[in-house]
Amino acid sequence: MATYAYIDVSQKQEFIYKNNKLIDNLHNSFIIKSITEDIAGVDLGGTSVSLSGYLEENYKAENKFVCSGGGNSIVRFNTLEQGHKFVKGYSCEVLKAYPDLELYISLVDEAEFAGDEEKEKHIREQLHEKADELKDRRQARFRRWTYGVEKIDETGQAERSKDEAARDDKLSKYYLQQRFEQKLSGTQIKITSELQHYKKDDEGKSYIGVIVIDGNKMGEMVRRTSTFRQLDEFSKEIENIYETAVINALKDYDQSLCNNKQDEKRPSLCLTPVLMAGDDICLVTEAEHGIEIAAGILRNIKIISERKKQTISSLNKFIPEDYLTGCAGVSIVKYNYPFFEAVKAAEALCHRAKESLYRVKSKDDGTAVASFIDWEILQGQVAAAAPYENFVKHRQDREVFHIKPLRIDQEAAVMESGIYSYNAFIELVKKIRREEVSSSLLEDLKKNLYSGWEQYQLFFDMRQGSEKLVKIVQEVFGGSSACNRAAWVVKESLGTSYTYILNDVLEVLPFINCQEVPGYVAESKP
Repeated sequence: MATYAYIDVSQKQEFIYKNNKLIDNLHNSFIIKSITEDIAGVDLGGTSVSLSGYLEENYKAENKFVCSGGGNSIVRFNTLEQGHKFVKGYSCEVLKAYPDLELYISLVDEAEFAGDEEKEKHIREQLHEKADELKDRRQARFRRWTYGVEKIDETGQAERSKDEAARDDKLSKYYLQQRFEQKLSGTQIKITSELQHYKKDDEGKSYIGVIVIDGNKMGEMVRRTSTFRQLDEFSKEIENIYETAVINALKDYDQSLCNNKQDEKRPSLCLTPVLMAGDDICLVTEAEHGIEIAAGILRNIKIISERKKQTISSLNKFIPEDYLTGCAGVSIVKYNYPFFEAVKAAEALCHRAKESLYRVKSKDDGTAVASFIDWEILQGQVAAAAPYENFVKHRQDREVFHIKPLRIDQEAAVMESGIYSYNAFIELVKKIRREEVSSSLLEDLKKNLYSGWEQYQLFFDMRQGSEKLVKIVQEVFGGSSACNRAAWVVKESLGTSYTYILNDVLEVLPFINCQEVPGYVAESKP
């Protein structure tokens, strides 16, 4: 009977971002895709290892791929012997080509599930269980990367020749850069694989925004698929939705930049697509555009998935909610900041945004359908910290200095659970700019934000012109009695909670453009 093999890679992020050069990160991302997914049709130059190429060469007559995407595949073989032969042969090829990459292949014999009505679903579950067991059994070991006669690079491995580097760079660009260039043709977006292109004439503005986006509840939706065909179709739809959301958000944002710069030629918007694997996205752009582009992608995921569910009835079985949601983390760093650290920080921020999902309860007391965004401006090599809170008066009163993470798909400025709207936040930033609030007032306010509630109140009572700022905040956040001196004050059971709204605004002002993106408000309404 048939045998199924599940091909996956462990510690993907460490492999992708192990080098300091961005082009090497792009190359490593492509390596993982090529050895774990079906990339038939991509010209690899005849020398690179790929799963598609290996199967085509050694198992040409068989229908091999059952499902493929998101950094893994399930492949079908006619016999158990063929499965064992594939594991041994393909593992050897990958090990020789990429000795520092951790490839895992699990096998399941179809004969074990004879008579099972949900055979394919249970085969898939066992494939994942066996792969997890293999990963749990792994041991730390040293591998010989060179024999000491080659010139080595910064990772300690043999340095690639110029021909190899040129070929690998071409493959990397083919995988993402060329796709983005084709889909974004006609825009002023410049796709680049060099962080040096983000360096500007004025050194103070040479910052990048590293965007990481991850879908919500993907595991639950995948588990609803019963057959390999359903899984394959669902995976392809998810990949299509997320890629379309990215492209549409970039086009809309580019158009908004053109609309706002009608009387002068604006510079190109630099963009580097690093990772696009199912619902996992990593992009790099200029810092002043990163937060808004990330928010635009999340909005488009909602809009596109909502439309897809209306036209593709089968999606309703796997996506029970009205639309798909996701979370985003954006780390804002200088262009020469260690890239791996910037990605790790963005991932931590995305994880922190996901934690906010559990503060919003749905009608059935499950996790709510919501999209959140969080960001951090990192001047040093530090991981994204948790929202800074301070307890005073013997830990009875509580001071919260950040309103992030912010919810993208929220109409109310503030929810009862203390969740703030991204749209309200952006509106507040716009009003502060539009009303031309004194920059000296804002700078003085920064010095008083962490000095305690009494000092904060005194600043607004004594500082001339501060009433204008208070009025702007109250206009955006509804003028509620809870909004006191541009902070949210709530009586709690053991004391009072003070949430400072302006801290995040002041921090991000230099790194946000507040573009009027066409179509977002009208199309994002439920």
